[in-house]
Amino acid sequence: MADNESQSGRHSDRNRHRLRDFTVLTVGAICVLSLLLLTNTIGLIEWITGTIVMLAGSLAYYVGTLPTPAAAPSDTGVAPPPRPSPRAENAIAPYILSMPFPALLIGEDGRLQTINAPARDIFRVEETSDTIATAAIRQPDLLDAIDRVSQTSAGEMVEFSLRDDAETWMAHLQAGPEPGSVLLVLEDLTAVRRAELARADFLANASHELRTPLTAVGGFIETMRGPAKDDKDAWDGFLEIMQSQTERMKRLVADLLSLSRIEFSEHRSPSTRIDATALIQKASLALQPIAGNAGVSLNLTAPEEKLELIADEDELMQVVQNLAGNAIKYARQGGAVNISFAASKTMAEAAVLASRQIEDASRALLQAPRASDRVPAIWLRVEDDGAGIPSQHLPRLGERFYRADESRGGETEGTGLGLAIVKHIMARHRGGLAVESLEGEGATFGIWLPLAPQAQ
Repeated sequence: MADNESQSGRHSDRNRHRLRDFTVLTVGAICVLSLLLLTNTIGLIEWITGTIVMLAGSLAYYVGTLPTPAAAPSDTGVAPPPRPSPRAENAIAPYILSMPFPALLIGEDGRLQTINAPARDIFRVEETSDTIATAAIRQPDLLDAIDRVSQTSAGEMVEFSLRDDAETWMAHLQAGPEPGSVLLVLEDLTAVRRAELARADFLANASHELRTPLTAVGGFIETMRGPAKDDKDAWDGFLEIMQSQTERMKRLVADLLSLSRIEFSEHRSPSTRIDATALIQKASLALQPIAGNAGVSLNLTAPEEKLELIADEDELMQVVQNLAGNAIKYARQGGAVNISFAASKTMAEAAVLASRQIEDASRALLQAPRASDRVPAIWLRVEDDGAGIPSQHLPRLGERFYRADESRGGETEGTGLGLAIVKHIMARHRGGLAVESLEGEGATFGIWLPLAPQAQ
């Protein structure tokens, strides 16, 4: 009798411990998923799905590890043997499968025990049954780290590349629940590494663009103070060149400040309702003297009705002036630049009207719109009749310091930041930017963005 009471007490203690574990696992899982939801790492549907899966896993762990109730002693006085508990890796399998990040568990025998869908896509694994880790993971550094963690149980982090260095991943390795097992979670660093490379290229290009005019100005100052010190007639020519180089530096600094300001506010959508028709007409009038000096005819086709946008007026003016100003630079002498502007029923239709009108032209989407394809929109096309742009250069036109005149073989000066500024402005306004070009016939840049909702 005393033995039965003692055994019942032990069962009760174990039940309380398992109930505590169940509660900790459930609350911890929901907290982790809620944190991922608050940081926009996962959406609401993924949060609900993950919560259900983790609750099911915790319940399975709790129920599966409960000892069998104490049975009445048999005639022999021997209690039935306890029910065996499942393997620990089976308890964490639901958590691995529900993770939004690529994750997998490697057993002590070197085989994949659990692998979730994102990890399957990365390593192209279809079945985990009897799959050896070395057959799926063909990264020597990562395999060496797995061996070390399996032997020492010490966590490691390893960076590796996939798809011919197109993707960069960070592997976080920890000892698994069983001796010799390894838990592996992957973090995608591709965007981070690309941003670092872009920043390095940006600094190198900015330094070069500033160094060139500074070197020229410094050289002329040295000449005027040295060999040409008494040659006052040559000073006028030197000063004119120095002034042009100074203006070039001022334009570069202004564009850099403008790009920095736009990037800083890109995540905040504009909130001002503006008259887009009046703005584009004003921009066209402002560019008429520039077109006249270049010997180019500037033509505007726009609707008479008032079309309103939720936009930053200064930024949208900058978009129109940048696109039309570039077209004037590259149009033929005595040629024409045509600006077309109108409303459309949907963003999808506006994209076609803005960027898919030249038969046999090469095209590139420089900024994908963030607005729905079904909302009403406006579109604007800026066409020139110059030499056009070779197709291999089109995808790079939105890059910082990429000069369109280099691809067109011209000598036109510029900072190489104009289209980068336009691209970021369109991103802030949830719009799209595209280019189409036919060599020898000219190039066309088009934008489209959602119309303002009807005023109530």
